[in-house]
Amino acid sequence: MKKVLEGVRVIELSTYAAAPMVGRVLADFGADVIKVEAPSGDPFRNFGLSVNAPVSEEENPCFQLENANKRGIVLNLKSQEGKEILYDLLKDANIFFTNTRIEALRKLGLTYEDLSSRFPHLIYGHISGYGFKGEDSKLPGYDITAFWARGGGLADLATEGNGPLSAPYAVGDHCTTLALCSGLLGALYKQTRTGQGDFVLVSLYGVACFVNSLMITPTQYGDVWPKSKYLPLTPISNTYVCKDGEMITLTILDYQRDWGKFCKVIDREDLIPEERFNNPTSAKQPENSRELVILLGEIFATKNREEWVALLKEYDLPFSITQHLKEIPHDLLAWENGYLSSFTYDSGNTSAIPNTPVQFKENTASPCLRAPLLGEHTRQVLAELGYSPERIQNCIDAKAVCSRS
Repeated sequence: MKKVLEGVRVIELSTYAAAPMVGRVLADFGADVIKVEAPSGDPFRNFGLSVNAPVSEEENPCFQLENANKRGIVLNLKSQEGKEILYDLLKDANIFFTNTRIEALRKLGLTYEDLSSRFPHLIYGHISGYGFKGEDSKLPGYDITAFWARGGGLADLATEGNGPLSAPYAVGDHCTTLALCSGLLGALYKQTRTGQGDFVLVSLYGVACFVNSLMITPTQYGDVWPKSKYLPLTPISNTYVCKDGEMITLTILDYQRDWGKFCKVIDREDLIPEERFNNPTSAKQPENSRELVILLGEIFATKNREEWVALLKEYDLPFSITQHLKEIPHDLLAWENGYLSSFTYDSGNTSAIPNTPVQFKENTASPCLRAPLLGEHTRQVLAELGYSPERIQNCIDAKAVCSRS
């Protein structure tokens, strides 16, 4: 079966997570993605050391996650010959994207303005921390700083009085990934119609403003963050701890319709007519909300989670088990829907690797091919460009490129 992006050539000059995952997604869709690394390599090759994960060539799960299904070459872009090789790659490429900071791109002569004049057909994508304008746009931007800290999540998503949230890894990065992918694919449609490229920009901070927009907007009308655990959206849109210590999360948004059913689930039909609790306006009053949250906490503590699951399913109320991250690789639902793939490393060990979340009727999850070793495909890619073996060796000897072999 043809992949939806079969025949599309993508050149990636990126590091860490947000931008490399763009290449992973496009590769999963069928594009030929060539990852360009400096001779020192993408620093993310060593990220596993920070999270107790392996970082060897035989097993590097964090790098694998972001870089599966690509080919990889090494170019010294500080050399003119290395830059000329990049130009040769871009001649027939559809998309080039990077998260290199703008100051470095200017020094290298690889800004959008530099490349668009030479390759007017080329789609140029860029991920930054904070955007291109304003004094703070010059700051180095990472997921934790630009998305979580500047974007409000660290300060306000923990419950009131509990200090900042422990920043999750790469959540903002991967949201930004999907934002750039959407822009690149829109520009690709334009390219197929007009033959012209475009400039697609996203930033971690801009994506945070968008992702958090339904929380940001009401703050201008008095909605206060961080929230007290006793003042959730409503007491029946909240998380409760069950008898076995596991948690369950309710999201019962149609309060008027479902309050009666919910009271039957918890075997408290006497609460159905209770005016303090039977409508969202009264239930959100601080004193009523606190009382009901405490009461529901006591009720949910009387049964194990699976008992509550059965009751909530019986009454078709919206809820979810509240999983720990370590449970997801063992979640049958994730495997049944193709959200995870099993990957076997050269070490012989296996792990679950999350897949690109977008699925197509004829483009199911790609086999999770090994991420490229540093410079693994340099010779192959240069040969495809028409370079002779002698010229390739000369490039290696001149340190314009590096190759595994």
